[in-house]
Amino acid sequence: MCLLSIAWQVHPDYPLVFLGNRDEFHARPAAAADWWQDNPDVLGGIDLEAGGSWLGMNRAGRFAVVTNRPDLPAPETNARSRGELVTAWLKNETPSAIDLLSERNALYGGFGLLLATPGKLQRLTGGNGAELRQDDLPAGIYGLSNTAVDDPWPKLTWLNHQLGHLLETGPPDHGTLLELLLYDEPVAADTEPRVAAVPFIEGADYGTRSASVVTVNNAGHCRFTERRFGPGGRPMGTSEFDFQVPEST
Repeated sequence: MCLLSIAWQVHPDYPLVFLGNRDEFHARPAAAADWWQDNPDVLGGIDLEAGGSWLGMNRAGRFAVVTNRPDLPAPETNARSRGELVTAWLKNETPSAIDLLSERNALYGGFGLLLATPGKLQRLTGGNGAELRQDDLPAGIYGLSNTAVDDPWPKLTWLNHQLGHLLETGPPDHGTLLELLLYDEPVAADTEPRVAAVPFIEGADYGTRSASVVTVNNAGHCRFTERRFGPGGRPMGTSEFDFQVPEST
């Protein structure tokens, strides 16, 4: 997931509104978002190469999403998959990979991680070459990309702004939020060669593999939408799920 934004307790009726694109090599195998066979209370995609997941939600209201940090050095030995951080959170393992992060931090490639339960949002950043940091986040709009939190891509700044504007005009609409993720024009002037400031990447070998929207309202109704794409941005299907999670407290 290379571009994501979350509105936490911003809209009066929707305490969680998430939208994000997962950008990845098309050759990397992955399973579409669905209820997991080994844990039927967990919904999310599965990385079929390294295991784990990049994004998911469970029926207890636990939400997780992870991004990588290619600007940080990869572990030279005994590297662990960042996807296990998401999986451990969604399965509510004890002790989990999250609990062991303080001693395992250097075994992961650089990462940004958002973890939510009803009433609480946390952001963890770390990995090899970066100090592990954990913050409890107050109400607001937050985003992650493939850089440090204090150095976002221009397209992430744009996405956060667009999300905030939409929530000022009414309740979140999944179709409208997906349109933001599928925008394929530059959204900000960018003088640095490190990034093309285009939200939706239509590459032949590397590009946006999925666009996801997750919303939870005050009554605990969760709607989860995933739209998938192949090389060149070719549509590969859409999945939608509606289910109940605990109400926010």
